[in-house]
Amino acid sequence: MKKYLIFFGILATVGCSKKYLDVNENPNTATSTKANYVFANATNITAADLDGRMGAQSLGSTWAGFWGHSTSFTGGGQEKTYVFTNNDFNFFDTWFDNLNDYQYVINNAAKDGFAHLVGPSKVMQCFVWQKLVDTYGNIPYSEALQGTNHTYPKFDDAKTIYESLITKLSEAISDINGATWPANEPADILFNANKTRWVQFANTLKLRILIRQTNMSGRDAYITGAINAISGGFLNDNVYVQPGFTKTSGKLNPFYGNYGYDQNDQQTGTFAYRKMNAVIINWFKNTSDLFRIQRVATPKAGGNPTTFADYTGVPMGAPTGFLEAACSSIGSEQIKLGDASRSAILMTAAESYFLQAEAGERYGLLGSAATNYANGVTWAFRLSAATQTGTSSATNAQADAAATTYLTSSYLVVPGDTIFINYPVTNTQARRLRSIWVQKWTALCNMDGWEAWAEYRRTNNATTGFTGSVPYSPHSVAIPAASPEPVRLYYPLREVSVNSANVPVQTSASVFTDRIFWDVN
Repeated sequence: MKKYLIFFGILATVGCSKKYLDVNENPNTATSTKANYVFANATNITAADLDGRMGAQSLGSTWAGFWGHSTSFTGGGQEKTYVFTNNDFNFFDTWFDNLNDYQYVINNAAKDGFAHLVGPSKVMQCFVWQKLVDTYGNIPYSEALQGTNHTYPKFDDAKTIYESLITKLSEAISDINGATWPANEPADILFNANKTRWVQFANTLKLRILIRQTNMSGRDAYITGAINAISGGFLNDNVYVQPGFTKTSGKLNPFYGNYGYDQNDQQTGTFAYRKMNAVIINWFKNTSDLFRIQRVATPKAGGNPTTFADYTGVPMGAPTGFLEAACSSIGSEQIKLGDASRSAILMTAAESYFLQAEAGERYGLLGSAATNYANGVTWAFRLSAATQTGTSSATNAQADAAATTYLTSSYLVVPGDTIFINYPVTNTQARRLRSIWVQKWTALCNMDGWEAWAEYRRTNNATTGFTGSVPYSPHSVAIPAASPEPVRLYYPLREVSVNSANVPVQTSASVFTDRIFWDVN
């Protein structure tokens, strides 16, 4: 795998000759450069993976009801039909490669004079570890990242890994608080040596891990104890990644470059092919959410951005009838022609507030659930306005005003159910929880499709008491409605071949039946 580091406008070849790393290779031989460069590169790669470098964003967004496929093009069959093998969707190797880079920093930062990057590297590892567990379940963990000490690492229990991540994040926070930090750190392309924000990020990751388990029986005492042990606060702003993106080949904002335009303002094939899904478009229409629909999506070619009828979403798997020009594309909150140097987004403040709202609703912790819910919606509106760029479509004040109007609107009646927008008027805890879930789902659109798919699986089951965690089913219309949706991915063929003695056995039905441990039904 060829890697590069975009480092404040300078292309530093940190690992262009680096041998591809995975769990069966030695992280101590990962690279010959200094730990600070490796950290900046690893962070940039984490953001690029989230923003479409190798397909997790598009697959998750498709299965969560955000994106569809224009019928002007062929392709996407595995996504549309749920028919795929262990040769498809291999995120396993790439994420372990990224983990090994952070491990290199942990092993070498002190001797290189960058000991303050050890804690942040552990935080970033936990960010990646969780995605691996949420995708594959049991994975190499206790024996991973150790090179030839464990050439064929065992696969650890997924729930045990989750619990270990809480411990690891606490260790990372101790490292962060105990380290001597410089006034600024160019290698820290997230927070520039702001240890307070690193602690908030680590705490928010803890909360994401804990809230993911809340539908499981017998976990409340563990979850509440872990939440009560958190100190240092949670994210109150978005986590931006900015290594120095420019409108230059190889240095574009990764989301913009993968799903929008190139450095010459030429539309990518992906932008033309990937269209907004009917599920999310219909949700915006039926809640009269004009502020967000015209920023999350584009109207059809020649359409009026203030006319709901000019927005068309594609039902996932639709075989015909949705030509490229007649459908809505990804909007200006992520893709605006020429705006190639905007910061990438790793995690949003909206998600942080919705996590806190669920903790408040379930356990009476972390303040008022209603206030955190309102803050989550407000930050989602701000994100749609793309106020982090120099070409924002609205100010924070305008976004806040639109959010206030939205929050005081009446509830929406959905066939077979009711979803409330005005949180205080909801009449049961189950409905209040669903309001939080749906608003979090909405806020994750175009931001983190992989997280949205995980949340969809968590909340779309019999335990929740609802037929779905999103307003309308994102089930592919290319197959019978009764056919099951995937609940995980296969272990990749490469890992099965190399580490066959330890990889759990899977059948062709495993991706539809072997749920991740928190996905109860």
